[in-house]
Amino acid sequence: MKLIYFPVRGRMEPARLMLELVGARYELETIPLELWSGPEGKERMLRCTPFGQLPVLQDGEFFLSQSQAINRYVARKLNLYGNTPEESARIDEIAETANEILHDIGLVCWNPLLHEIRAEHRVLTSRKLELLEKHFLRTSADAEHWVLPGRYTLADATMAFALESIWPLQPGLLEDFPKLRHAMTAFFAADGVRSYVRGDRRFRTWTTPGAAFGGKPEETHHWAAD
Repeated sequence: MKLIYFPVRGRMEPARLMLELVGARYELETIPLELWSGPEGKERMLRCTPFGQLPVLQDGEFFLSQSQAINRYVARKLNLYGNTPEESARIDEIAETANEILHDIGLVCWNPLLHEIRAEHRVLTSRKLELLEKHFLRTSADAEHWVLPGRYTLADATMAFALESIWPLQPGLLEDFPKLRHAMTAFFAADGVRSYVRGDRRFRTWTTPGAAFGGKPEETHHWAAD
């Protein structure tokens, strides 16, 4: 299996977290931004995707675009998508909730008026996290797993990445929600994930340098090495 994306965490990170979690072998092809912006950048991807966008997954002769389709495909392949329609639906619910958080972060990070809207984003995110923690306490499988007791899924990987992404943009906010923070840190301490996020194979930036925030290592969260 090969993942094709820019040299940033971005939309491909939940898939990488799942692959690292189970110790699956995969190849990573990074596309330099200067190549992507050139005449041959999107042309190659237009041969195998609807709009020539990244990320792209290649599994043998099979090509797949759209990050959420990729995440679900990887989750199914790795048995991280539940065993019943109800479990899969709950996993989707949590993953889509996490994607909403990531979408909100992206809108702020790519807004040139970042410093004017950052405080409002903090207030709105705090309200969402308050509701989310209540939902977690009502529905979670246990204190460290969103859907299945003792088992991580697509839901855990996507939500952990979303919550981690809040840290640099809104310092201290997660401290107000200890249950969510505990579940997130437990996932990042899991076998496979722990060595990946604390090693040098993980990309150093959340997004590309053109963003108002998140395109520099100091604007991206890094776990301390063991």
